[in-house]
Amino acid sequence: MVERNGNLLGWPAVKGIISDLDGVVYRGEVGIRDAIQAFNNWERTGIPYAFVTNNSTRSPEDVAEKLRFFGVTVTPERIVTSSLVAAQMMKERWPPRTPVFVIGAPALYNAIAAAGFEITDRSPEVIVMGLDRNISHRKLCVAVDALLAGATLIGTNPDLLLPTANGFELGAGAMLTAVSAATRVRPIVLGKPEPHMIETALQRLGTPRESTLMIGDQVATDIQAGKRAGLYSVLVTTGVAEPEEPGLSPPDIVIESLSEIPT
Repeated sequence: MVERNGNLLGWPAVKGIISDLDGVVYRGEVGIRDAIQAFNNWERTGIPYAFVTNNSTRSPEDVAEKLRFFGVTVTPERIVTSSLVAAQMMKERWPPRTPVFVIGAPALYNAIAAAGFEITDRSPEVIVMGLDRNISHRKLCVAVDALLAGATLIGTNPDLLLPTANGFELGAGAMLTAVSAATRVRPIVLGKPEPHMIETALQRLGTPRESTLMIGDQVATDIQAGKRAGLYSVLVTTGVAEPEEPGLSPPDIVIESLSEIPT
């Protein structure tokens, strides 16, 4: 464990950065100044970075635009969403034109359609579930009927609750859990804490695993994903960090600001 007092003992030679977004780079619609400066410094010194997000409701282009608004320059290719990882995994397992029923936002629909699948509510072979703020009883019934007939269930992420300005809202994981419980079908879950997005980001960066940091503000998702991918994992307390969570792998270091990372 590295001491928080600035001792460099234990830090790897940083050649790449993979980072969560909300709680690390910004909080809602407010940028985190130290983080924005850190990413700009890494850009100037030639340290490549990518972002990973469980949010399936925004496309990489949407996320890149938001980051540019805050002053972080990044191309959509360096943003890995749970929607893209779902589409990527499906291309490896199912042939083109496989019938798929999607419960989620347009970004998820578009990612699955762009991967060559047929989006339909008639006898789908795969059910893909992300956050859907327009969820309906009919959508759930289509999913349940298909799963009971043998379809595969895929969830973009396991998040049960999402913070809002006034409290919390149900996350994609809550809807996924309900459908899974009703049908007794175990889903394939792709978002953090699973390492799929981290592996995709590593491939895009082309940096050595042992020299790439995973930065996040949540132990249960960001840090576990980084650990499972074999990365040095950094918990930053600018979001909703809970450093002590029983039963989970702890971060390699806890910091208060990204300015503490030596490069």
